[in-house]
Amino acid sequence: MSAAHRNVEVGGSGGYGWRYSGPPDGGPGNPRRCGVVAVSGAGSRPSKTNCPGESEGAETPESAGPSDYDHAQPGDLPGGTGLRPISTEPGRTLRDEAVHELTDGAQARPWYRVLDEWRDWYSDYLHSHIEYEQDGETVRSRLKNSYMPEYGNTYYAKLKGLEREVDRAFEDLTTVMLTDTASNETQGGLMRPPGDHMRDIADGWDVQRKALHRALDGYRWEYAKVWEPHESGYGHLHIAVFVEDPDDDLDAGQFEPVMRTYYENTDPAGWDAHKPENGVSVSHEVHDLGCYISEYIGTFGEETLSRPMKEQMFYAVTWATNTRRVEFSNGAQDLIRRDRFRQETGLRPEDRGGECMDSWKQGGGESDEGGGWQVDSIVNAGPDGPEYHDPTTGGVDVTEIEGADTVDPPPEL
Repeated sequence: MSAAHRNVEVGGSGGYGWRYSGPPDGGPGNPRRCGVVAVSGAGSRPSKTNCPGESEGAETPESAGPSDYDHAQPGDLPGGTGLRPISTEPGRTLRDEAVHELTDGAQARPWYRVLDEWRDWYSDYLHSHIEYEQDGETVRSRLKNSYMPEYGNTYYAKLKGLEREVDRAFEDLTTVMLTDTASNETQGGLMRPPGDHMRDIADGWDVQRKALHRALDGYRWEYAKVWEPHESGYGHLHIAVFVEDPDDDLDAGQFEPVMRTYYENTDPAGWDAHKPENGVSVSHEVHDLGCYISEYIGTFGEETLSRPMKEQMFYAVTWATNTRRVEFSNGAQDLIRRDRFRQETGLRPEDRGGECMDSWKQGGGESDEGGGWQVDSIVNAGPDGPEYHDPTTGGVDVTEIEGADTVDPPPEL
């Protein structure tokens, strides 16, 4: 590290925080002069993958905590799913909190226990802040995660940015929604492990995406991928495809090969649900893309731990399997970045051959922290001294389970 940079470590018993490297006070691109960083909330264990949001004044966190809700019992989950393990697939990687050691090795915990682990993890966030000094004044920012209701604003802002850039870049927009599902029952009629069910759908999409490229050859298009909970607590996948279609030529039937590819490569998927008339919708008139997609994300409104059981069950599965609930194609992400650049600078990304945008990126314009600061290490500052984690690995401890794939085979539809 050059002499122009320094590290700031986190202190505090039992807390989590970040160790920053960046330009010294008063250096280029460093308007905030960050100093000491500390996290409030002793004993909390928020995910080490989430960086703090933009600075804000001191505030009182929500009071909900692990003791403020009833811990789940197996019968609280519908359809006899409470005792189903999250996964039985050998080699499946899960968060440590979703795994326990049995006589036959590391195995996934039952769904109701994973739900409680996720609730505890989420509740810890509600009592955790990051503090730093800005020009001699202590500023506090609440630690955030993507399950918080206010995170819906982040998704919505990205979707609106994508909408604005698509309007600029595409001559005319057609939106195609593909929906991928799979049976949640085993060959014996039991409910499937939800993590394996989710992975079957995700693996099917990985193959289906290639078919989508073939179907839209010659078109300009991008996509957003959104997981949504079913009434049972299991997930299904929506792929919103944004296509430049000036003549409104596209119809659902043109995506039959795309849906058939998914069906043929996903054993628990039935063809009836994936016929174009059932699994594909095409709209040539979407007037509010942000609202249209946000309906599927469902993070607005009611506090997370008060939301319906089906949603909390689903959140617990995505958390345990490290599944991102919302993802954008590379091109869509670039459009979102271009819009953010416009909003923050008032300039076009192509101004001065793109050098202005490059300078904005290097100055921290793409970072929630800004000012050229970046996460150097993630620190768990416990009573035995600081423990450092490589942020590129996500900082989440995971375990491969032994599993038993003959116990819960999926149906072949």
